[in-house]
Formats: sequence, C-alpha cells, structure tokens
Amino acid sequence: MKINLLLQPLLICVCAFGIATQGFAQSARVLAGKSYVNVNKGVNGGTIEPGDILEIRATIAVGNFDGRSISNTHYVDTIPANTTYIPGSLKTMTNEGITFRAFSDGSGDDQAYFDPAGRLRINLGSAGNAGADLGGNVTSVAPWAAPNGGLVHASGRPSYFQGMCIISASYRIRVNASVTYGSFITMPGGAFYFRNNGTNTVSPCASWRIAVQENAGLCANSIGASAVIDYGGTFGAGTTQNRATSAIIPGFVFQNVATGQPADGNYSIVNNLSPSGNTNPNSPIPNNTNRVHGRWDIMGDHTGATNPQLGNAPVAPGANGGYFVAINAAYANSNAIQQTVGGLCPNTYYEFSAWFRNICRYCGCDTTGQPSYGSSGSTFFPNPNFRGADSSGVNPNLTFMVDGVDYYTTGNLPYTGQWVKKGFIVKTGANQTSFTITIRNNAAGGGGNDWAIDDVTLATCTPNLDLRPSPSLTACTGQAVDMYADIRCYFPNYIYWRWERSNDGTNWTNTGVSGTGNPVLTNGEYEFRASYPTFLAGSSFNNVRYRIRIASRPENLDDNDCSFTATTLITITTQNCSVLVQGEIQNFSGQVVNELGRLQWTTVNEGEGTSYEVEASFDNLHFQKIGTVPGTGLPSHTYYFTDPQAIAGKKFYRLKLTDGKSSQYSRILQLSNGAVDFSVKSIVNPFLDKISMEMTSPDNKPITITLLDAYGRLIRKTNTVVNKGYNTITLYELGNIQPGAYIIQIKHHDAVINRQVLKLKRE
Repeated sequence: MKINLLLQPLLICVCAFGIATQGFAQSARVLAGKSYVNVNKGVNGGTIEPGDILEIRATIAVGNFDGRSISNTHYVDTIPANTTYIPGSLKTMTNEGITFRAFSDGSGDDQAYFDPAGRLRINLGSAGNAGADLGGNVTSVAPWAAPNGGLVHASGRPSYFQGMCIISASYRIRVNASVTYGSFITMPGGAFYFRNNGTNTVSPCASWRIAVQENAGLCANSIGASAVIDYGGTFGAGTTQNRATSAIIPGFVFQNVATGQPADGNYSIVNNLSPSGNTNPNSPIPNNTNRVHGRWDIMGDHTGATNPQLGNAPVAPGANGGYFVAINAAYANSNAIQQTVGGLCPNTYYEFSAWFRNICRYCGCDTTGQPSYGSSGSTFFPNPNFRGADSSGVNPNLTFMVDGVDYYTTGNLPYTGQWVKKGFIVKTGANQTSFTITIRNNAAGGGGNDWAIDDVTLATCTPNLDLRPSPSLTACTGQAVDMYADIRCYFPNYIYWRWERSNDGTNWTNTGVSGTGNPVLTNGEYEFRASYPTFLAGSSFNNVRYRIRIASRPENLDDNDCSFTATTLITITTQNCSVLVQGEIQNFSGQVVNELGRLQWTTVNEGEGTSYEVEASFDNLHFQKIGTVPGTGLPSHTYYFTDPQAIAGKKFYRLKLTDGKSSQYSRILQLSNGAVDFSVKSIVNPFLDKISMEMTSPDNKPITITLLDAYGRLIRKTNTVVNKGYNTITLYELGNIQPGAYIIQIKHHDAVINRQVLKLKRE
C-alpha cells in the first residue's frame, strides 16, 4: 500500500535493486521498478515452462505537491535469448495491470517501436490535469533518439489518489517451445531514461536469471527440514505485539506497527496487525486508530490454525500469540525473505513454500485517482465512482528464488480475507548440501501490494513406504514367509533401498538385503516394489521386526538425515502349530476336475472332536478358510473336499487339523489348471545355518541339490525326492561354513537352476 508515499523523502530509485539516493531540491520525486507476470499460470502461479507467456512491466512513479514533472521519458529494453516477442503487445499500463494505451510494433506511427532485431522502445507520457505530452512517434529504439520521450507529471494520469502519476511500460514474450527443462533464461534489465530538473538520468534495471522447470506443484507427502527461516519459518510467538527485527528480511526496513506504519518499503513482525491492539476483525473501515493506514486487516498469524485458510484470531495486548510478517511493498523489486540453508541432502527434492495473505481490501484507486472506498460525512462505503479492476489495488505477486535464480512466481494474490499456500519443488545437485532461498516482491507499487507472510517452509518430499504384511504376521514353524514394500515417490529419485531388522524395535541392523528400484509412473507417482527373500518361520524369527530404508544415493542409506524408513514395521510372530492336537494327516493330494480343485487326505490316530479347516491362497502367503470337514473319530479315514471356486492359474491349499484347543497344519499343496513347471519359487537369502526353499515340480522325481563356493568348489551335495506340485526343502547344518557368497544348484532331470545366496556372520 502506498497511502503515505508522498510523505517520503525525495527519491530517485534504481530499478529492481531498491537503491535510493537523496534528490535535488527542485527534482521531481521518482520511483521505479520492474516486474513480470506469468500470464499462463494466472492467479495459481507456477514455474516458467516452455510456451509460457511473460508480461514484462517496468513501472515509473512521479509525485510532488507542487507540480513537479520529468520530461523526455522513455523506456528501452531487449528481448532475451530463447524467447520470442509477441507481436502487438507494446503498451502502457496502470500499476494494477490495466491497459492505458496500446501501440503497434511499427516505426513512426505511434509512441512505441519494436525493432525486429530484438530491441524495443516505449515513450511514456501522462495525460489529464497537466495536458498530454506523449513524447512523439518513435522511429528509433536507441536511447535519447529524437523524439526523446514524453512528460510525466505528478498530477497526470494514470493517477494515484490525484497526487502521483504511476505508469508502466509493458510488452509480452513467449518462452520458446524448444527450450528444455533445466535451461535458464537471462532477462536483460532494460532502463528508464528521463530528464529531471535539467539533468539527463538513466535508471538501469537489474537483469534476472530465470529457470525453466516443470510445474510439478507441491509434495503430496512432505516433512519439515531442520530449523530454517527464523524460528523454523513461524517467526516465533510472544506477548509483546511487535517482535524485534529479523535478519532474514534484507530488502525492507523494520518498523513497529502504528497508524501509518509500516510505510512503503518497510515491514513489521507482529502478533496483531491492529495499531491499537484491537481484536475485532470486523472493526469499521477506515479507522486510523484500529487499522494501519485506516484500511489494513485486523488479523493474527497462521501457524497452527485450526482452519489454515482463515488463520488465527488476533490476540489482545499482553496475550501470547504467534508472530507473522506484514510487508508494505514499494516499486523496487526488493527481497522480502532471504536465508542460506545448510545441511541439505544431495540429489533430493525439497518443497519451498509459504503462506501469504493480501491484507488490504480497499487500497486501490483508478486511473483518475478515484479511491475504491469513499465517504459521505462520517459514513464510509465502497466508492460508486471507482473504475478500477480490483478494490484492493495492486495484487501482491511474489517470486521464489534459489541461489539468485527465479524458479517460481505465485501469480497475483487477490484480496480474499484468507491465507493461501504458494510454493514449488526444487532439487539439490548431485553433491549439493546448501543453497540460498529468497522470496522477492514482483509486483508494481501503488495502491495495494500489501501482504503478510507466515510459515515459510523448506520440506523434504518423502517417499510413501507401504509394507506388507503389516503391522504383524503370525506364522507356523516351517511356514514360508514373504515380505515386500511398495515404494511410491512424487519423483523417481528414491530408488536405493535396504531391509533392516531389530530384536527390540530400537536398535536396527542391516540385513544385507538391498537393491535398486526401477520406478514406473503410476497414477501420478513413481512406484516400484522391494521384496525380501522368502524364509521359513522358526524360533529365531519370533518377535523380530523388519523395516525398509530408502535413499536417493547409495551412500545416503547410511545417513539418517538423508534417508527414510517406514513408520510402520513388520513384526514376525512364530509358533509351533503341531505339538498338541491328536491326529496325523497323511497322503494330502489333489487334482483339478472340471476346473475345480478336488482335495483328498487320509488321517490316522484321529482324536475325538477334531475337524479339518480347508484354507486356500493365490499367493502362498495369505490363506483364507474356504470350508470345514468334520472328523469321524475313526482310527483311520479318507476325506474329500471340492473347492467351489474355479482355479484360474495357480492355487495353494493347506489343511488345519483342530480339536478346538490346539491345531496343526498340513503341508501346502499347489494345484494349477495348466502345466506345472519345475521352478524355484523362493529361497531364504541371506542365511545363517540352513537354507530353505520352495519349488514346484511337474512330477514325482528325484533331484540333486549342490552348494558351491564362489570358486566352484563343492561344499555340500544332497539327493532328495520332490512331489508333483509344491514342495518345501531345507538344507541343515550349514552354520560352520564361512560367511560369504555361494551358489546353490538344483538339478531336476536335465533342467538346472542356479541361485546365488549369501551366508551371514552370526552376531
């Protein structure tokens, strides 16, 4: 907001830097700045992408109480490389972005000219109370070439409350479609040229470097980084209304909140924006006692608000409340927030975001100087003569920078009386551990451009780790156990993983099982699966916990600050399921008849009250009960059961013999409606003192299992017989062999399967 702008000292401002010097006694007051709007991203904001249209706005303001003016006013600029000028976009605008005069591109026909070589010039002049002097038709883009430019008078139009003329030179460019992500565009600064109190003056604008980056939005799953940005971005809390100055706001001057403070180019850190400490957000407007400049919102901070959009209510004087920053932006594109952040993880995506709020509903005026809010006596109301686009005036528009490069603009922030979150994703380099983050004012000054900021965040975009089965698994001794994790990431960089185990849930060790994922984009996220090798449940696994760790570089797996583990664990509980129940299951077999699984088994020594629960599974891990067969109580009996559900592919069956108090399981039987091949389905890897494996066989045949060391030397050789279908085989007494890599070889007929296994050292 610029209510008190004319009360400031005489200034000549150098574009974009916000550098000011004391002017001469007879000089006009001149302020200048340069900004741009990403037209494609509108009010939503976003990064700069190929094809985006940028509207460049270079603004100059002249004000005085005694009719001062500047003459020969013109603006010269150059179209940056990797962009294309949009024909017919030369114009002058109000500081609110409303077209004042439009020009053609040609030479000599009006007050602007675009040279096809890539340079442009716009002569600026005001109109209205002081008459019109637009500076003549432009025939050359060279500075000071005749006609030298127009007269901009303090009382001319576009007028700011009839005491200042604010006018912008504007044009549009398009980022070339051929520009690739990761490229940069260097925006030349351009300059204003004018004659002030008889002196030719040049105000060069700073150049910008803009990153071309995919507009990925914000992280779906993020966590805050270590303390960054002044109290972790919250600005703290306290009972004193005005907090002390902050070192991270370099482009503005600190002022305590008062009736006319903060003024242009100043900021305050407060827990209540009312100068009087008033806590009623609906207090009348205007009110020079309760409201800054008579119009600003009465409001509290944003941190921890139940409703993030509404924020917190202002606190009474002396009460404890959270602080936020209120900024009265000026014409120069000053840096509002800036800090160097260290301790970052290389090759990692971060969310850089903040919550913003437009804090003045009625700070605008139109080109004739009519305010958006009027009065009749002591009654105030929206001014019916106001012809501006927005009663709040200039909408704040912020640029997010990393290491001095523009990466993102918020888009215009219209007045809503609510907070809004804005931000983007940035990735550190392969070895980068720090960068400087900046939020820069990127809107022209004038009525409005007053905003609050809170909860500045630098958060890590974390992967989502979904462990299965979770949180626990109960398995019978000898039962095969399979575990896996589905990893979903917003970006495809967390591809390195390893499994860890713990006996107490506190101390974790590396299992030696690790790998590299191959993410596939699925429903907007990159996904892959990391499986743990199958093992057979036993007493050594009872109450053991497993988790998975993810990182963006292999070396980051050993850095707790740069890797991530799942919040849920897998806890294994094992039990002996066959020690108490009376009875024994023999000859458990089956076949597919008319696509249905027909099971058959014989029992001996069956006790009274026994029954047989039939369980089925499609993955040999998750079994469900599909039927119950009551026992006969006979010393020996053969039972039959037909699965009512057709078999599609492969299906696994097991029997649970129970007497109501205890139970035991049969072996697992596999049936298939197609040919069963010889294959190793899973193998315990790594191992300690035994190797357990699961395999299928098309027939009942002998096999040979050979264990070789890394040099091909024989360690163990075993002959055994496998049954048609599913089999579980265990090699025992391997505890004495040396830790290291081995090859296990399984020979069936003429087929040979080789698997690499790892022997761990017992702790």
